[in-house]
Formats: sequence, C-alpha cells, structure tokens
Amino acid sequence: MVIQVTNQKCKLVGDIKIIERLKKQFNIKNPNAFHIRRRGNIGDNWDGKINYITNADFFKTGLLPQVVDFIEKVLKKKVVLEDYRKEWDIKPKKIRYVGEHTLKGDRQYQADAIHSVTHNKVGDINFPIGAINAATNAGKTTIMAGIHEAYRRKIPTLVLLNDGDLFEQFKREMPMLLRDEDIGFIRGKKDNHWGNITIAMVQTLTSGDNLRQFRKKIESVGILLVDEGDLADNNSYKSVINIAINAAVRVALSGSIFLSKLKKDLPKNQNIHCIFGNEVFRITKAEMVELGHSTPIIVNIHRGSNKPGMKGDFKGEYDSGIMYNEDRALECVRRLKFQAKLKRLPALVVCQFHDHIDLMYKIFQSELGHKYKIEMVHGDTKNRKDIFERYRVGKVDILISSFIVKRGKNMPLVRYIQNAAGSDSQETIWQIMGRGERKDQSKKKVYMDDFMDEGVYLMRHSKHRIRYYKESGMKVIMKC
Repeated sequence: MVIQVTNQKCKLVGDIKIIERLKKQFNIKNPNAFHIRRRGNIGDNWDGKINYITNADFFKTGLLPQVVDFIEKVLKKKVVLEDYRKEWDIKPKKIRYVGEHTLKGDRQYQADAIHSVTHNKVGDINFPIGAINAATNAGKTTIMAGIHEAYRRKIPTLVLLNDGDLFEQFKREMPMLLRDEDIGFIRGKKDNHWGNITIAMVQTLTSGDNLRQFRKKIESVGILLVDEGDLADNNSYKSVINIAINAAVRVALSGSIFLSKLKKDLPKNQNIHCIFGNEVFRITKAEMVELGHSTPIIVNIHRGSNKPGMKGDFKGEYDSGIMYNEDRALECVRRLKFQAKLKRLPALVVCQFHDHIDLMYKIFQSELGHKYKIEMVHGDTKNRKDIFERYRVGKVDILISSFIVKRGKNMPLVRYIQNAAGSDSQETIWQIMGRGERKDQSKKKVYMDDFMDEGVYLMRHSKHRIRYYKESGMKVIMKC
C-alpha cells in the first residue's frame, strides 16, 4: 500500500480491498445524527457516520500515524510513504537551553517534549506533528520557544492563544526566552506586529476582515503551535489552521487533550487527531508534584444532593439536585466554613450556570458575608478582570466562579477549591484542579471538595468524577 503525503492531506494508492477496509475502520457515528436527520439537513442515504477517509481515498495528514499503524499491525501489510510535503530543509537541533533556562534535571522533561516533536517519525519519514499533554506548571511557554529554537529560528512560527492573561504572560516571557529574536504580537488594535515568531490571539485573527488581511502571513507559517489544543476543533481555530497550509510542524499543547473517552467526544478527539496527529509526549499532574513544580491536591468527596432522580430528564434532575437546591448550597457553605476555620483561604467555588452562581452567592453572602470578602464572576460580569486580579493577589477571600475560571488563570494563592458544579467532563475536572496546583510559598498542599449526588445521571457523573480524580494521581478521601 502506497500513501502519498502532503502537509494537509494524504492519498491512499493500491489494493482497493484494503482501502475499503480502511474506510470502514476510520469512521465514527455522529452523536448528533438523530437531530441532523430530524432537521432534514442530510440526504436519506446518509448512514449517520463521519467518514475520515473520503470517497476519493484522501484523509487528513494528522491521521497518518493511525492509518499506518492499522495497515501494518492489523492488516499485516507493508506501507510505502511518498513524501510530497514542502521541505524547509532545516535539520532540528537538540535543545538543552532556552534563554537562561537549562532543560536538565527536574526540567529535562521539557527537552524531551521538544525532542518528541522535532524528531518524531512515521515509518521512514520525519513527522513533526503531534500533541503534547502537559500538566499545569509544565512550562508550555518554554516548550514552545524551544521548538522554535530547535529549528534554528529559521522557520516562521505562529503561536495561537485564546486567553488574554496568557497573552500578557507570553509578552513578558518570550523576549527573555528568545533574546534578539523578532517577536510579533497580534491582539486587538494595539498589538499588530508580525515577527519571525508571532504570538496571536485567535479572537483577533478571526475578527472582522482580519483573516483576509492576514492570509499571506498565516500561509507563510512553517511552525504552528496551539495552546489549549483541545479547543482546536472549534470554528475559530479551524478557520486559522486551514489557512496555514505550509505548516509542516504542527503541535497542540494542552493538559487535557484526548482525555475524554465519552462517545459524544469521539468525533472531537478524532478531528483534533486529523490536525495534530497522536500524543507524542505526556507529563502528568502526579509527575509535576513529584518533581516539585506543582502543589499536591487532597480531594474529599462529601454527600451532596439527596433529591430523587428523573429518568429521561437530565436537565430537570440537574436543576432540582444542583442548580436550585438550597440544601446542597448550604452544605457547600458548611464545607467552606470548616476549611476557613483551618485558614485555608482564599477559596475558589466553581459552578457552571449563572442561576447556580446567583443562588450560591446569595446564600454565601448571607452566611459568610459579614466575615469574609466574597465575589462572584461569570461570562457576563463586566468587571471580571478586576475581580480576578484582586482575587489573585489575595484581596478576595471567596470567589464563586463559572467555568470561565478553568483556563489560563494564574491563581497561586488558592488553598481550597470546591467543585459545586458537578460535570461529567474529565477535561473540566482536571482544569479546575489546575487552579490550585500553582506553587506558592504560602502553601504546601491544596484541599478540594466535591460531592456525591443522588440521581439517575448525577450519581453516574459523581462516580465518573471520582475516577477522574484518582486517575490524576492525587489523594482521594471518601467522606460519604
């Protein structure tokens, strides 16, 4: 079997029977198939599946490792790779230093992460495409700078971000990591310089007419590095990625990529594989704690809602058991009072929906507002930047936040986290934990509470979360 490889797609050439077997193997049932049919947006003959190999025998280049692996290990056939990609003809070097950072000892993993991409191979061809699963505090800025440095600063690089706080962090750190380099920053109207390595906000690149104006710049990129790579399947990211047709080096960095094994997330995972290939390197939360770069978290599971389940009505069960459940909210207050007595503040209380945040804020203020400074924040909070900053420096004792807090927020003083939101997402749980893992001399460990809720769906989700906590390598104590 011959596979012709280009930057964006590959073509299968050879035995038709093998190709047909591959087409059957590389499809996934669309979790929204029922609703798509119901809306009449598809023909009557649609089989309800997402086909990752087209009728013309093409597939996205990121799937090459999976396809080759299946042909060789399952079908026991030989694969010949014909490489038609644009060659930058720059042999990557092994990185031992990035700026003044020495990638040895307890930071050796950063050098290993860089090498896992720059020296990745599929069959007999170089394949600098992959996902780096890097836990909180792994130093993604250093790893990204190191990848650019590994190619001797001779390949134009684009770093995609989606968080403003992280963008400001990159503005501070990149000039120190890549001294004397032409570093560009693209955000809003103030930052509009393209450099040899450019740090860009996805929101800015996709705003208004910017994609058209920046098309040639994006097309010229040879290295594409995406922070929070687990988001790369959304339309904003894809609109930029699809233009970067010459990016032979593509890397997704995230602490929660490919984590979910839920059926509903299989298409999302495979879509990201199409762009960034397989995971090539992982550094876990437990390893970061062992190396001394992250704060250990002790998770306690307490009894939550005792409301009866509602089979066939998840929303009704969630609303009754969590969203509008004042008894559960009072249990959340009781847990926080206990932690506050032990001087474990500042505290972060995480909810999901605005109504739940409003209820929790009302009850927390009634019970604790006389003693502690309490704030709430969600997507519609106009002064949320100011609230986050005051919380970050310790001027807020208790912050009740939506999931907006789970990405890109540096909160080193957090000593107690309460997951009041529930959730069935491993990515979300690990991201919430990440808010407490930042090192600070004021703490040696962080305590986290979650709740075991009754119900058809809530109980199942609670059990899933317990498994996610255990898989993180953190200590889990059952108190119910």
